[in-house]
This record gives sequence, C-alpha cells and structure tokens, in this order.
Amino acid sequence: MYYKWRGFLLAFLFPIIVSANTDGPVKLGGRLFIDGGLFTKNSYSAHAKAEITDVRLTGKITLPDEWYTKIDVGFAGNKVSLKDAFVQKKWGNNNFRIGYMLGMCCIEQSASTNDYVFMTGANAAETFYLGRRVGVSYTFSQNKYYCSAGLFCGDGAEYDDKILPGYNATLRGVFRPLNEAGKLLHLGVGGLFRRPDREKEQKDRLVTFSSNGVTGLSVPSVLDIEINNVKHTFQWNLEALYLSRRFFLQGEYLNMNVQRAQAACYRPWGAYIQGGFLIKGNFFNYDEWDALPLTPKESKSLLLSGRINVTNLNDGPVKGGMQQDITVGLNYYMNKFLILKLNGSVVWTKDMEEVKKSFGVLQARLQVRF
Repeated sequence: MYYKWRGFLLAFLFPIIVSANTDGPVKLGGRLFIDGGLFTKNSYSAHAKAEITDVRLTGKITLPDEWYTKIDVGFAGNKVSLKDAFVQKKWGNNNFRIGYMLGMCCIEQSASTNDYVFMTGANAAETFYLGRRVGVSYTFSQNKYYCSAGLFCGDGAEYDDKILPGYNATLRGVFRPLNEAGKLLHLGVGGLFRRPDREKEQKDRLVTFSSNGVTGLSVPSVLDIEINNVKHTFQWNLEALYLSRRFFLQGEYLNMNVQRAQAACYRPWGAYIQGGFLIKGNFFNYDEWDALPLTPKESKSLLLSGRINVTNLNDGPVKGGMQQDITVGLNYYMNKFLILKLNGSVVWTKDMEEVKKSFGVLQARLQVRF
C-alpha cells in the first residue's frame, strides 16, 4: 500500500513541478489542525486528548482558457489519503469537473473543513456524509440561481476485484432572492441517490451511519449502525442561509431513505440550526460558484456562534440511537493563515447502551491554512 501511494504522489507532483515553468500559475498549499479536548461524564476512553486531526498538502494549477486542476492529499492519523484529485473547465456561468471529488448535495456535506464555523460539521450532516467518489459533475451559477448535478462510481478511489462497485448521483439547486453587497438569502434543496458497493462473494449490500459526536479527535463513535439487505438509499435535504455584514444564520433538514430487499424501508433523519455574530469584523464571505459560506473576510475578526443539532437513527424496530447536542463557539481569525477556535458542547443520547446519556466536551483548535 505504501509503495502504491508513493508512486501515486510522485505521479502527481511531477506535472506540478513541470507546470511551474509554464504560463499557468502554480500554487502549493495545505492545512494543519491541532486539537485538544476535555471530556466530562464522557463515554470515551480518555478524559482529555490532544492530537493533529488534519494535515494536508495541496497543489493547484490554473491553466489557460479557464482550465484548472487540484490535488489534495491528507496525512492525518499516520495515513496517506486522497482528498481531491480533479480537473475542471469553466466557461461563462458553467463549470465542468471530472475526477475524485465531492458531490454537491447540501451545505455541511459539501463545505471545506477550512470554512467550518465549529470544529466539526453539524452531526446530522456528518452522520449521513457519503464522502468523495470518482465521477463527473456540472454546475451552473449566476447571481440568483445555482444548480449542480453529479454522477459517481463506487464507494472510493481504489479498484478492488473482489468488489462489485455501485454508483451514486447528486443534485442540488439554490435560489438566492437576495444577493447584494453585505446581504444574502440562500434557499436550497438537494438529493443524493446511492447504490452501495457489494462484495462479489456476498449477495448483501450494506450501509453504515456513524459519527464521533461533536469532535474530530480519534474517539469511539457515538452513533454507529450498520444496515443490511440494502437495495439503494436516497437522501433529500432542505437548506437555508442568511448572511449580513455581521450576522449569519444557517439551517438544514436531512432525511435518509434506505430501501431494503427483505425489510421495511429505514428512514433516519437529522436537522440543525446555527448562527453567529461578528463581535469584531464586518464581512462574511460566500462562494457563489459552489453556493457555500466561507470564513470572514477581515483579519482579526472575532465570531461568537451557537448550534443546536438533532440526529435520529431510530425508526420503528431499528434502534440506531439518537443524539441531541448544543455547541457554543468562539473563533478568532488572526489573518488568512491562522484561526483559533474554542468550542463547548453538551451532548444528550437516547437508546444507546454503550454511551452515557449526557456528557460535555470542551475543545480548542489551532488551525493553520496556507
């Protein structure tokens, strides 16, 4: 495995080095997240923990005629993992991508971790998060309208002759009735259809829904359930976002339908609402091309924020558990390279024998992006 990834990285770095001598600008960057957490009345194996939760190296090349390529490789947890590897072409209000990437279906499942308000995305979105796949996508975006569609193959980037690959498709539409300097109202709907991979020696397709609660630290999962006899899944979601110069409000509802071959349809769901106020600073950023919120624009911005989340994996006889959590955060955006984050959370659980009914988490992060 090590040699395969080393060969892949060399294959990627070679064209970047060569392209440095071409007319297209080359950018090398990355990110580093250093996290620490203190758990009270916790269900985890440690009362306190600190680690590097994310470290990445990124290469980007902007080529003539609005061609662009990006490779993003992660090294956290002593593992090498591919994050992004795609080529895109823009023309007018259109954007076409091909490669290994995310399919756009909702805000929190599509946003970069660099731009998260809190130290993790909302638990409802992370529990149903599908991850990156190899495929193609098309996006149309203008001042008031955004639409993205994608078609992807399999459940990962590597080929395995023992696996019969599945496929998935994404669709997301956004209407921005208010989109002017200092004010934005964003209303959207999205969907994700998935036919999971299957081992050739087995007739059963499986899906798993799991998450670490409200932390990115390597702790046991709070929510974790495996569903068998799966034919396909379909996630649909509603999203809303309001941005002003100093205030933001964002919320989503996600509903998952798991169609099963020899059992009733399983329907877990989740929702969250989060908002914040810039104590210092005067502008929230927004990416019109991907219809996603970004970090505040001004250096030395100070953001106070809060989030309420509900994730329900219980449906009839299937008891996957329920998580409810409240998080308060304070972020200091020193400059475009450094962010300091402080999060305090309280988590309540239900129908989960191995997890305490309530516990608290206090976390801090030094976030470096370059």
